[in-house]
Amino acid sequence: MDKEKENEQEKLKPDKDVLIVTDNKTGERGVVTGMNSIGNPIKMPVRKEYSQSFLQFDKNGNALDNFFTNFVRQCKEPTRFGFTKTTTGALERLFAGAEEAKAEIEGESINPSNYINNKNKKKMEQNQSNNAAEAQSQQAESNKHQYQPIDETKVNWADIQQKWGITRDQLEQSGDLNKMLNYGKSNLITVHPAFGGEQLETAARLSFKKNEDDSVSLVPHLIRKEANLEQEYKGHTFSEADKSALKNYGNMGRVVDLLNDRGERVPSIISIDRQTNEITDLPVRRLRIPEKIGNTELTKQEQDMLRAGLPLKNKEIELANGRKFTTTLQANVEEKGVEFVPRGYRQRNGQEQRQEGNQQTEGQAQDADGDGAQKQRRPQWTDENGNIKPIGKWKGVEFTDEQKRDYLEGKTIKLDGVPDKQGVPSTMYLKFSPEKGRPLTYANDPDKAVTQTPASESQTQVAVNNEGKTNEQTKGVKEPLQQSQTAPKDTKQKEQQDNAVKQDKPEKKKSKGMKM
Repeated sequence: MDKEKENEQEKLKPDKDVLIVTDNKTGERGVVTGMNSIGNPIKMPVRKEYSQSFLQFDKNGNALDNFFTNFVRQCKEPTRFGFTKTTTGALERLFAGAEEAKAEIEGESINPSNYINNKNKKKMEQNQSNNAAEAQSQQAESNKHQYQPIDETKVNWADIQQKWGITRDQLEQSGDLNKMLNYGKSNLITVHPAFGGEQLETAARLSFKKNEDDSVSLVPHLIRKEANLEQEYKGHTFSEADKSALKNYGNMGRVVDLLNDRGERVPSIISIDRQTNEITDLPVRRLRIPEKIGNTELTKQEQDMLRAGLPLKNKEIELANGRKFTTTLQANVEEKGVEFVPRGYRQRNGQEQRQEGNQQTEGQAQDADGDGAQKQRRPQWTDENGNIKPIGKWKGVEFTDEQKRDYLEGKTIKLDGVPDKQGVPSTMYLKFSPEKGRPLTYANDPDKAVTQTPASESQTQVAVNNEGKTNEQTKGVKEPLQQSQTAPKDTKQKEQQDNAVKQDKPEKKKSKGMKM
């Protein structure tokens, strides 16, 4: 049934027109799917699997005229491109292998110059070079400010602590402050907003927003049960295909025009924040599409697919460390570029996400660095090339400089004072797993023999506190065992142990002997 729906979605609507565009400079040719931020047409290869993205125009409507009117107004070099108008029926016959369809595609040519007002045509040509220079200057200025971090001196930390119960030191220690100052979001953290004179407790992601008066505000991104795809979002109404893509993959899979704060329509992509279920968007002009991921190069066609929001399925990737795997690549708002789409992703509410993040099996690490908050695996633990990201602590235990270097090199590091399940400090081992794409914790050193025991100083402690086993010398002790403890540590615990021993050995009755 799903396959039938997918095939149905790929079909072109009957009795529509589409545009074939040719770049006269590069010779590249494809079907028009939209326009980018500088007015150039976005195109995809003339292939059936991309047909859902093709722009389709009503034969009796004025949408085609409106397209070319906007095109010649926005594009700096409108005469650089040649257009051919054809029908969806011709494309369907071409996809089906009909030879006569090829001649039909070569049909009606459209000259963009016809849409330029003759009175203003010379003026437009005269100003074209000036406009191009001005656009380059504006783009350079925009790029200059785009990567300028937020000025921390503009942040009112006292106000943030009062309203949300979060301090600067907390954000700095977790590594979230650096992300927020660079226009990103924190991971899920616990905040205490004040409402009606009371402080509540909830989980949220945080970001900074620059205001018109040059001040900086804190923006909380609270967890939603699910993304509301039934309401209009910035002037866009979600189709059934849009909803399905967002729920199944977290990315909508195409570029749409969204209204910005100034009421302008901007070509953008849409994703779902997988930690909060918030709908997010990003202008296409801010997408960073790499030419290479790890050791794997992306072709021009693949880059165009990603820039158009389409998924690049079953792509074999070789990372810089030599690890190979097959994945789906797609443009994502959170990444501001390309992500590895998680396998089997389905939209779930925030509570289920946090529960999943808190589950832990023996010998494995949680997907969190000790605070129980779920985090995305690839964006958190590795960069876009698959290289291990540096971390400075685990469950509150700070790393030494040597441990930081060893962790980045994929070596096992030994940590002392890590809380066990009872909250008692213990010794454990931490190592990044290339297969899992995240760090794992072990009670034993994973680099040694398979048959091992926990670190000697924590052997009894881990067995009793974590595994529920019994130690004869401490079986009567009611408190969790401490590191290196194998016997009662004080008078109170010794009494508990003696009482337990007495209960296990009932007193023998004395024999009265034989009466004479």
